[in-house]
Amino acid sequence: MKNHQIFSLLLIIISIVTVISGCIGSNGTGSDKFNETSEEESQQIAETYVRNLDFYRKYNLTEPILVETVTLRCPYCWEFVYNFDLISEKDPDVIDTATVTVTVTEGEVVDVVYAQGSRY
Repeated sequence: MKNHQIFSLLLIIISIVTVISGCIGSNGTGSDKFNETSEEESQQIAETYVRNLDFYRKYNLTEPILVETVTLRCPYCWEFVYNFDLISEKDPDVIDTATVTVTVTEGEVVDVVYAQGSRY
C-alpha cells in the first residue's frame, strides 16, 4: 500500500515537472532560436516598406535616403530613419519632406512612425 502511494506521488510530480518545462522551454514555435536577420537584410526590409507606402508611391519626388540607423537593445532589432521629398497633398506647388522611422525586429516590421511637413 505504501509503495502504491509513493508511485502515485512520483507519477504526479513527474507529470507536473514535464508540463512546466514544456511551457517554459519554448517560445511557441518549438524553438528557442531567434530569426537571425542581419542589419543589411533588415535595412532592405525597411526600405521596401517605405517604397510601398501610399504617400511615397503617389507623391514622391526623390528616392528615400537613409539618414540614421539605430541598433536597439534586443537581438536582431534596428530602427531605420528615411527622408524623402514629395508633392504636398494640399497644395501641389509645395514640396514637403517626409520622415519615416521603421523598426525591424528579427526581419519583421514592428513599428512605423511617419511625419510629413513643409520643406521650407
